[in-house]
Amino acid sequence: MADPSPLPIPAAGLQVLAPRERIVAVADAGSVARLDTPRASPHLARFGISAQDDDGIATAAIRIRGTPVFVAAQDERFLRGSVGAGHADALAALFRSARAKRCGVVLLMASGGVRLHEANAAELALARALSALFDARAADVPVAALAVGDVFGGASVLACAGAALGMLPGARLGLSGPKVIETARGRTEIDAADGTAVDALFGAAARVAQGHAALVQDDADAVREWLHAALQSALPFEAHVLRAHEGLASSAPVPGPDDRRAPSPHFASLAGAVPEDRDGRLWRFDGALFTRPFTGRPFDGVSVHALDTALLAAHAAARRSILVLTEDSTGHDVSRAAEARVDSKRLAHHAAVLALLRARGVRIVGWLCGTGHSAAFFVNALQAPRLVASPQARVVAMDPAAIARVTGRDVHGLVDDDPLLGQPARHLAALGGVDAFVADVAALRAELRR
Repeated sequence: MADPSPLPIPAAGLQVLAPRERIVAVADAGSVARLDTPRASPHLARFGISAQDDDGIATAAIRIRGTPVFVAAQDERFLRGSVGAGHADALAALFRSARAKRCGVVLLMASGGVRLHEANAAELALARALSALFDARAADVPVAALAVGDVFGGASVLACAGAALGMLPGARLGLSGPKVIETARGRTEIDAADGTAVDALFGAAARVAQGHAALVQDDADAVREWLHAALQSALPFEAHVLRAHEGLASSAPVPGPDDRRAPSPHFASLAGAVPEDRDGRLWRFDGALFTRPFTGRPFDGVSVHALDTALLAAHAAARRSILVLTEDSTGHDVSRAAEARVDSKRLAHHAAVLALLRARGVRIVGWLCGTGHSAAFFVNALQAPRLVASPQARVVAMDPAAIARVTGRDVHGLVDDDPLLGQPARHLAALGGVDAFVADVAALRAELRR
């Protein structure tokens, strides 16, 4: 329904505005119809935090130069715009509505990433929102994202998942924030307090110079014109994915030699599994293709791009087949090098490749056989329509030390038994994220034949 208290169209730039004001700023006059419903998080009170009724995101149906558009604007004033379960559910609902009505989507983004207070629930919900975004794009719904402020973590992957990415001056984008990298690698890797060094790595000017984003002036008219042009010029989904893959290949370092042709320890029970491709990134067993897990190492953008090349080659034509995404890694690569090559975009592209395979008729099953860690998990096995897990599998939304730093609580005693912060896969199953547990190869075979 129409906004009962319409706001005047602001003349200022978007960065000084509240989320609802940003929506009004990019919309045609009088065209804003709010879509928000109460979605205050029930998970924040135990941390002494008062929930916000909209959970840090405003949504609406608007028009831009006469064209119907759905829009979401994140609120960085509330927990740094972090994506909680309700916040992510609102995004997923918006993408589903856009697909049903064949309307474009605009994302006005300002977020620190997955809300660590809600860990498992938030990561699962954001993964489903990402899947819904790609399902909409596969139906040729254009999506344009604009970084209004800082966009980090899983939110940066969502920003890179659209057909176009713009950044306002002063905005920053990255998979791992500077403080996370400094904590993990030391100050010699990056000094989080050095604003010049941080901007040189994450800032809008750097991302634009790399060719990963467009610089958009912080002026309501300029933003409106860029959004309209971005939506109108979006390529069909398959063409965009294939072009993006070529573009990433031209800038990707060549992965170094490793032991991929050796069977993964997780394949020990899969008697007769054999490598499908030259580098052993895909393995064939019982009529299905299995991705080789990243056991003991990060799910880094260079290796992921090589995996995507193998996946596209193996599924070059639309045909019925089964692909098993075997999940076990130490998580995404937390390093200066990962940010320099914009792994946010490379991981988003991996999820896009999986969506393209789904659209081509490939049946995709996720197999959480080890550790599902952070962004590596939510762009990979959590993108499968069905997820099975080994009984001993674990889920790490973020390392306990990072959760403790953000939440202010000692969470080490909670990593086994807490429904939201607990790592055993049974907690994700209780949230509806695991469809079945497979204790042996017979159970796995039965799931693949469902």
